[in-house]
Amino acid sequence: MELSNSRIDLSHPISNGLPIGSLVEQMGHGVLTVVHAVPRPAPMLGIAYYDSDLGDQQLTGQLVMLTVHAELGPERLDALCARLRAARASGIVARSVFGPEGAGLVAACAHHELPLLGLSPAVGWREFDALVSRLLGEHGAGLQLGANSGDRLFSLANSVAQVFKGSVAIEDHRRNILAYSALPGQAIDSLRANGILTRRTPDGPLNEVRYRQVFAADGISRFPAEGQFAPRAAVPLRVGSIPLGSIWVIDPDGDDVAAPLAQEKQEALRTAAELAAGYIVDAWRFDHGDERSKETALRRLFAGTPQENDTTVLGIRPDQPCLVLAIDAGTAGEVRDADLSELRTAVARHLSVYFPGSVCTVMAGKAVALVPSGSAAPVVRSLERLLPELLRIAGTDCAAGVTEPRRPSASLASDSERAVRVAECARSLGLPVATPEDVRPQLILRACADALGATELRLPEAELLRSAEERETRETLLAWLEERGSAPRVAARLNVHEQTVRYRIRQAAARLGIDLDDPDRTLALWLLLRVEGR
Repeated sequence: MELSNSRIDLSHPISNGLPIGSLVEQMGHGVLTVVHAVPRPAPMLGIAYYDSDLGDQQLTGQLVMLTVHAELGPERLDALCARLRAARASGIVARSVFGPEGAGLVAACAHHELPLLGLSPAVGWREFDALVSRLLGEHGAGLQLGANSGDRLFSLANSVAQVFKGSVAIEDHRRNILAYSALPGQAIDSLRANGILTRRTPDGPLNEVRYRQVFAADGISRFPAEGQFAPRAAVPLRVGSIPLGSIWVIDPDGDDVAAPLAQEKQEALRTAAELAAGYIVDAWRFDHGDERSKETALRRLFAGTPQENDTTVLGIRPDQPCLVLAIDAGTAGEVRDADLSELRTAVARHLSVYFPGSVCTVMAGKAVALVPSGSAAPVVRSLERLLPELLRIAGTDCAAGVTEPRRPSASLASDSERAVRVAECARSLGLPVATPEDVRPQLILRACADALGATELRLPEAELLRSAEERETRETLLAWLEERGSAPRVAARLNVHEQTVRYRIRQAAARLGIDLDDPDRTLALWLLLRVEGR
């Protein structure tokens, strides 16, 4: 077991992240190369593809993936590096940084003291993104804390550490570290130090056992030293029966768990648990309140009842093209509300990674999302990767419909309706993902059905065919019209004899007054039968 006094500077809020040096080391040989290093780089909090529309706050602590730099030119590269330096970005990662093609970027990074990493050509950008996300923790930084809640949790962790003389970590229910103590001389082991750097408790069999024990208990749990683990005490955080997280503290004097825990330590840990639970609820409101307000604004836009500031809440810019997508997992009766909610969460999480700024909601039994993108192609490819995961959640094959990108307007009702219809058509045809062009004939038929449903224009023979007693005749006529009067094909389709087909058609024509020699009337009859049987 490695137990030492803390020497990590954790007092500055931005030091929550992963140092660039640790990133390069943990990525393994050959993935990243340090092209330009600086004495005190900002630790990495996350990773982002460069977009000139990102705000400075969004760039803070981000390792920026610059996928194209050779075309920017010296002046634009210099301005870019100046902006990233001012925003306290953690650095740039790019390809082709050696030789003449990378000279401008290297010079700009050196001039503005911005770290520059070179990415191996053998590693794709998506793969690199996934590797870094995995390194930072499966759920990233997790719960976003408001200013007051964040300060309080860090102060609370320090107050507990003052009593125990050991490092304290306050975690959410996903084991993301929300706050930690930073007292000089506090006892800390390598596992805790690594958890603080990545903002997540490392996974492992021993950890799984200990977490189960902590959340099964009502009070304080204690654990002796084992392997690299220093002695620890832990307490769950709850509101009623809902688990919110836990507090873990290294107790340098707690190896003998049979000895009673000092009353002062018990009191400090229990009081901290009560206070932290309240702060985490506040943090949850801060984090998810914004998400809920965006979802509410999106639902209004999709419903055609927008309010004045909805586009502002959603971050929609008039010049930024976007599209709408819908996920169809079956009718409302086939998909439980809980599964639909989980489906929405999975879609929202996926889109947030690949298309930042996306917002997802549920409407009429479908997961529907607004996606900032100037092209449908990357969204289609991304959804094709997502659908196998949605099958696991919904228990049935899902289909996706994607509209064509356009500049947003005050209402997105028509876009939402179009995406849902495209998804329904895709599902009926067995397509995983479809655009309007892929299912245009089906969309035309649906539009015809809507138009006919809004009028009283009906053929008398079609009305007679609607009764349950005429089901067989209706199916035979529809097959006859779709197979262009070929009795052999109709017979094979319905699994009957050819003479049976001819007999049914003669009987229907005579009994119902159907004139199959009139092309206009025949077309109208087929359309009525087709739209009702779709």
